[in-house]
Amino acid sequence: MKTSEHVKVLNDIYTSLNQGYIYVNNDKVVEIINNPAKQMLGITLPSGMSHPQGKIEAGDIVILADNDLGNDDMLTPEDLSLLGIKDKRVKKGDSLLLIGKFKSSFKPVYKSLGTYVPENLMSITETFDDLKLTASIDLDLNQIVISVDDNAFEMEYIESVGHMVILDGSTHKIKFFQCKGYGFRGEEAGEILRGKPFYGKNIPGQKELVPTSGINVSEILGGRQCMSFLETTLESQHGYHIEQAMEIFKRWFLVTMVRDRQNPSFEGVHIFLYDRDAVERQMNSFHSFYKTIESKYRHLSQGSGTLKDSFPNIIGSDSKMLAVKELARKAASTSFNVIITGESGTGKSRLAREIHDMRNPKAPFVMVSCNAIAPTLIESELFGYAPSSFTGANRQGKSGYFEEANGGTIFLDEIGEIPPEIQVKLLNVLQYKRIYRVGSTTPIDVDVRVITATNRNLAEEVSKGNFRQDLFYRINVFPIHIPPLRERNKDINLLANSILSNLLTSYGMKKKQFSHEAMEALSSYKWPGNVRELENIIERAIVLCDGNMIYREHLLIDPEEPDNLTDQSLKSRLIVEEKRIIKDALDRYKGDKTGAMNSLGISKTRFYEKIKRYGLEKNNEV
Repeated sequence: MKTSEHVKVLNDIYTSLNQGYIYVNNDKVVEIINNPAKQMLGITLPSGMSHPQGKIEAGDIVILADNDLGNDDMLTPEDLSLLGIKDKRVKKGDSLLLIGKFKSSFKPVYKSLGTYVPENLMSITETFDDLKLTASIDLDLNQIVISVDDNAFEMEYIESVGHMVILDGSTHKIKFFQCKGYGFRGEEAGEILRGKPFYGKNIPGQKELVPTSGINVSEILGGRQCMSFLETTLESQHGYHIEQAMEIFKRWFLVTMVRDRQNPSFEGVHIFLYDRDAVERQMNSFHSFYKTIESKYRHLSQGSGTLKDSFPNIIGSDSKMLAVKELARKAASTSFNVIITGESGTGKSRLAREIHDMRNPKAPFVMVSCNAIAPTLIESELFGYAPSSFTGANRQGKSGYFEEANGGTIFLDEIGEIPPEIQVKLLNVLQYKRIYRVGSTTPIDVDVRVITATNRNLAEEVSKGNFRQDLFYRINVFPIHIPPLRERNKDINLLANSILSNLLTSYGMKKKQFSHEAMEALSSYKWPGNVRELENIIERAIVLCDGNMIYREHLLIDPEEPDNLTDQSLKSRLIVEEKRIIKDALDRYKGDKTGAMNSLGISKTRFYEKIKRYGLEKNNEV
């Protein structure tokens, strides 16, 4: 039996390390649990707001904020009817904000959005007898906040959470508030609304919300996965350890379990816990955790398939990319005109192809690079021409891109480059679905879905008179913006490994992987060339790497890359402009390096040095 002094020393050591520590004996009984672990699990709460134990009653005011209805909250449509919501459009998976009364005729104030939330912040506000009540969900910060006047009840989440505050219907005093550890206490929103009593919080004389001394570990580390790992560790030899992301009462922790068979005083399993903040800091270091989060990330589903499954070639689990995928899924279910915006290299053409393939993969898909066609030829290229309509024309005539795309999709990349005189003709085609070949008065009906893309701000171009306002409105029916890679840094790990795997397969090369320092370099780089630049750098790295480990030196990332500089020196500005000029030349000549080089009037040696430096060797849209 352990002495109290031994227990105190061990507890003091691990408390000072500011990490959760639990010691479990061979019978799975908790003998030591330090204060940080109690705080992480919600067994103890920081001092501050409090409420006594009790249960919800008719007339009580309920403020509810839920980012994934019916998942973590144990809520059902019947529970929502207790708050006055009988709207059948509110369904599982929705984001819901609600201010209402329990079992009352009061008409609730609520806002329900589907799996896609257009803005990163959604909120509602209502006033009850001079009490200002607010509920909000911040998708950028992964945070839910419920405010009652000046009192804010915050809840952070990784996947999903149902956050709830209850006010006494008569006194308007705080009767219950959700906080960390609600799963441990069985205080999910649905359970409380169905009448389950709740524990008091921070009441006088209370040290722990739930007693932990001498209990079975399953009562505080709930979850089959966690207990399965514990069983494995208990059955293993001395020194065995496992490090894994685990779900404990519907919250994610990074957990380390270590088997001890040699210390008679502490034979059992030592468990170390890291909470959400620690996990996020170590996401790149712990690949298994990253994979777990990716697979467990909130499913934005349609039918039986997930959004990730629907777009296998669009890599990313960042919230901004999930929003892009959700918009793309919605776009694919309609025939509306779509415009995709974003910086060069973000993947606009790939997304356009994915939207087309999801709707009708067997139909034609015609991609047109508007900036690569000479202004004098663009009309005949788009609409075709009649036999012998101009000098040098084919005697039989020629169909245009719109005819080739009939029954399918035409993708007009860099739509902002189309000359004004062609814009009006394009507008007529979009309005009437009818074209005229150059030199012909015979109309040709076309059934074509139009997707456009640009890296310009077309609204500004309209204000400058460079782009027709009526055409802008016609193509801007369903806009999708792809964020630059620097704004979704968490996706770089996934993207880099996916690109590496595809390139190795394509070239028939042996397996290679990134070293930790290489991945750190990729993650810290600003990616002015976005995904296209990432592909170029990785392709170059696998050629330079003779072994199976790609190191920082193989990446050849220019430390003077202007987007990484904090100064605005003349040198940095010249570098930015030089790269833009070379890229524009390559775009104009459809990637033809000889044509681009001649148009710029520089030697072959200098040209190839510069496109290598700027990562422009393969100047194709990704």
